[in-house]
Amino acid sequence: MSVTREKIMELGENLIRTKGYNAFSYQDISSELGIKNAAVHYYFPSKENLGTSIVKTNIQRFEEMIENMHARNFNEWQQIETFIKIYIKSHREQKLCIVGALGHDYYTLTKSTRKELKKITKLILHWLTGVLTTGKEKKLFVFNEEPRNKALLIFTCLVASLQLARIMEKLDYKVIQQTIIGSLKP
Repeated sequence: MSVTREKIMELGENLIRTKGYNAFSYQDISSELGIKNAAVHYYFPSKENLGTSIVKTNIQRFEEMIENMHARNFNEWQQIETFIKIYIKSHREQKLCIVGALGHDYYTLTKSTRKELKKITKLILHWLTGVLTTGKEKKLFVFNEEPRNKALLIFTCLVASLQLARIMEKLDYKVIQQTIIGSLKP
């Protein structure tokens, strides 16, 4: 992948996660990178191409994170904590996660970008449900909900908390993390 293409994707993702998909243009990218709009269009003929590529990259990163945790023999607690750290980092950087950022603009996204957004959402929920199921079977986690419902609650809390953090002047993000962890402890 060319350096310019990577920079365009990186900046595009940053703009999506900070401003929103519909709030930026190729002009924002070209101005920031000091290149012509035509250069952005060369790599991504349309905003759809860029948005879809960014979501696909996030899917790849998430799959690599899962593979890395398995390779390092992370137990279910370590996997949950690693997942929550993604949101802690996003909070610290004052960014939404890709699902929350694009979810807001869902009905204005193109079919291909919506397809990839659904794919990453399903991937995260499937993985999280599996971790919760296994952790509950091993008696590492205790909760009353069905694992899929608990996964939905955790994922929803993490996505929404990043949005709420934008509104509230001081949101103690550690409390959210501790509450999620505490809701799983035996």
